[in-house]
Amino acid sequence: MKRKYLVLLPLAGIFLFYLAGCNKDEDSQSSHKESTNTLVYEDASLKEQVSPYFYDNHIYRIELLGANNEREQIVREALKNGVEEGFLMIEEAQKFFFNHTGVIMYSIPTLDPEQTLILYESMGLYQLSMAHFGPAEGGHMSFALKTMDDLDYFSLKLDDQMRIGELRVSENEEVKSFNRAVYSISLKEESQDETLKGKSAICCRKESSWSGCMSCTVSDCSGSWLCKVVAVIAPKELFAGFAVSCIGAGDGARC
Repeated sequence: MKRKYLVLLPLAGIFLFYLAGCNKDEDSQSSHKESTNTLVYEDASLKEQVSPYFYDNHIYRIELLGANNEREQIVREALKNGVEEGFLMIEEAQKFFFNHTGVIMYSIPTLDPEQTLILYESMGLYQLSMAHFGPAEGGHMSFALKTMDDLDYFSLKLDDQMRIGELRVSENEEVKSFNRAVYSISLKEESQDETLKGKSAICCRKESSWSGCMSCTVSDCSGSWLCKVVAVIAPKELFAGFAVSCIGAGDGARC
């Protein structure tokens, strides 16, 4: 099982009228632009080329959230889970699309540079967690993904060569419940699709549990130079993406 982004008219008679109209148009266009998600990255070819290996790129699109209903929903979910709105750098919230799962990941920086709010969304279901990334003893860096009441999903450490070690996976009831819900819904949808990519492939998502999938995924990533490179560039999103890769894992899951 180891396979695995006005022109103003100079006519005095109509100047004031036209200027007012243009200002309204500019305001409307500016407002529309601010409310629309901004494309940060996209590789459309990845939607069709799905690798069973996690350390290959599975993120085919990244968006910066605009000031719209989607962003407001994210804030509401955060507030419901005890996160203060003022703690979130919501204007920097990003949305990640993956080609091997329908789960969407939102990454929202906070006023604490070592903490990033992570939201997973699947078919209207939300799972919130806090990603912690900072220095540890011996010159290492530590990463931990925790529930909002500070229980571990998983944690690991990186040495100065970006080698992964000390992996601890905790399959608490919160993540088990979310995984079961996504797994159940996904199987119903996938059973009606005869052309699913990777359906017969061997990958970590076919492990029988979320924790089994996580252990398999981290083990594969630890031996990949590409994983180490991404860990340098965007460690929080990489490791939070581990969890995305394994949400909905189970017998018969798609790769």
